[in-house]
Amino acid sequence: MDFAWTQVSRGRADKKSPARHPTFITSSSDNFPRARTLVMRRSDRKNNEIEFHTDTTSSKMFLLQEDPRAGIHIWLPKVQLQIQMNVVVEVKVGDITTPNWRDVPTNSRVAYGTTPSPGTVIPSPLAYDHAPDQKRFAVLVCHIQSIELLLLADKHIRAQYKKITNWRGEWLSP
Repeated sequence: MDFAWTQVSRGRADKKSPARHPTFITSSSDNFPRARTLVMRRSDRKNNEIEFHTDTTSSKMFLLQEDPRAGIHIWLPKVQLQIQMNVVVEVKVGDITTPNWRDVPTNSRVAYGTTPSPGTVIPSPLAYDHAPDQKRFAVLVCHIQSIELLLLADKHIRAQYKKITNWRGEWLSP
């Protein structure tokens, strides 16, 4: 588990680490999973949290309102490690996010305020505009409930850790 958290933490510190861009999975109303790549903005082992930012009008926001449970998948090819997390997402919007907004580089703020809203059908590939808007900025604090690790070494090794067991590990058949 220590090695996995080290790799996750590198994702925040090292822009070249594959852990920086996990896959974030939600459930949709049509019972199909919705997966997308997000940029990890913070990881906190002490509090078992991972954090992302998003536009308040994105489809993931509506899906999280229906069901705050989500999955996070990280694949680290150099070390052949797959990390899967089940999380409960706390969505923060408004004034509480001002410190986070200040930390977002100016050129990255355009991701929060696309017009029309993300996912809207448009008549041509560039028929949208970017206008940074802090009111459209949300922080997704992902409270980790379980972590599953799969190491694809000569002999595959798989383990799971759950918050409800105080993070006591269990070996699983790979």
